[in-house]
Amino acid sequence: MTRAFAVLASASFAAALVCAWGWYRAAGERADLSSLSPEERQELTQEMLAVSPGAFVQALFEPAVGYTLRPKGKITAWGDTFEANEIGYRTGPLPGRRGGRKGDRRVRIVFLGDSWTFGMGIRQEESFPARVAELANRLGAAGGRPVEALNLGLPGYNTLNEIAALDFFYDRLRPSAVVICPTGNDADSTANVLPNGSLTRMGIERDGFGSDHPLVFPRLVDSFEFRSRWRRDFDEIRSLEQRLRARGVPLLIYFAATWEERFAHELIRQSGITSPYVVTPRQLASPRWRNPPPWLHGTPEANRLYSHMVYRGLAERLGWPPPPEEKDAEVPVHRHPPAGAEAEARDLLAQETAKFPESYVPGREVAFQCTGPMDCKTGLAGKATTVLVRRRPGATSIKVALRRLPNASSILPLPVRVSIPSPGGGTEARAVLRAGGPDPLTVSVPIPPGAPAGAALDVTIRAARAVSAPAVVAPRSLFIAGIEQIDPVLKAGDEP
Repeated sequence: MTRAFAVLASASFAAALVCAWGWYRAAGERADLSSLSPEERQELTQEMLAVSPGAFVQALFEPAVGYTLRPKGKITAWGDTFEANEIGYRTGPLPGRRGGRKGDRRVRIVFLGDSWTFGMGIRQEESFPARVAELANRLGAAGGRPVEALNLGLPGYNTLNEIAALDFFYDRLRPSAVVICPTGNDADSTANVLPNGSLTRMGIERDGFGSDHPLVFPRLVDSFEFRSRWRRDFDEIRSLEQRLRARGVPLLIYFAATWEERFAHELIRQSGITSPYVVTPRQLASPRWRNPPPWLHGTPEANRLYSHMVYRGLAERLGWPPPPEEKDAEVPVHRHPPAGAEAEARDLLAQETAKFPESYVPGREVAFQCTGPMDCKTGLAGKATTVLVRRRPGATSIKVALRRLPNASSILPLPVRVSIPSPGGGTEARAVLRAGGPDPLTVSVPIPPGAPAGAALDVTIRAARAVSAPAVVAPRSLFIAGIEQIDPVLKAGDEP
């Protein structure tokens, strides 16, 4: 699943789709929709619908699942035409109802994941879950028992959705083993379903991680929110591991798509997971192994190599024979993180966080700073958003400059809360944007005690209300004119 937010100052239905996932921008484009011609907007809408088609339905039966495909619906999307099964996934029919059929000897491997596990841009039978089953059956791995892959991967899922789906459908799936396939954006918020069946991150009042607005992390960063969300993800995998172990069902973790292996090791270490795991080599998710835009996921050949890596991990868990040698897929099955994983991950996060500025200035090409719904180029923000700034040594507070929206007097006076979360509870300050008040309005909030220099601060701006207009689908509340850090020896407004 690729991700990022496009501009909020946009027009037409395309805005909803761009704000929904931003596959377009993640592919290296930046769409300023307000400057596009009607023809260009229509073309962009068609591109967005191709990536997020009207194929989804909200999981009203269990909100934690988020959504599924239309059950038993014939769907043409993501480079394939297929029929979703009775519970809304691109996989085969489920075994019989509770109790099953007499003499059913199938070995069922349930795969949990997102668009990489789904196989975006390729056919169902070319995805690595299907190829794992194909390889196992070709080798007679289960002693003559047929092996079947049940693929619960869907575009846009995160770890919380995936585990919720397994828990809800467990009695109907009756797995012999489970493979969960985290990808590098599983700490991002999941989506809502639009009336036409497409996905959007607009309208999120509370995501699965407890945030009151959607968050997307385009890169690794040492921030409180980033670390907390990943810790939650892998604590949930650890809990899943314990539930499966009590049922006698083995678990394999397959780190799919692009991963920094040092970070993967640390996630396993800090969670206490004991199941084996496999990490995809970075080169196998490089452009050479990805299909053309707009999909940019693993090619059929890449999925064949992924299947060899996953099969090897399952073979060790299930006592299957080893796979044939495959030069590009010879990666280790890890049983525990290597020594020094914690220090290596800490160094990695420090290196990545060093790329973040110590301030936020609209117009600067640092869109990765803006993890909440906003246009990082102009500072136009949704009802709530988050901006990352790297803490400067010696700084004691953050100064945030806020501007009123033009032609939006209906939301004034506008109460605003600026906060910085931390393990100790964080800090916050409140202010009110008024029609006749200062513009910009400056809000100062103390940096939480214990926030280390060099780490990123999650500066969150929440407005009491937001506004939209017929030509602007995305809600917006104010402009963030800038964020800077204040040193106690300097006066506010002085250059550090």
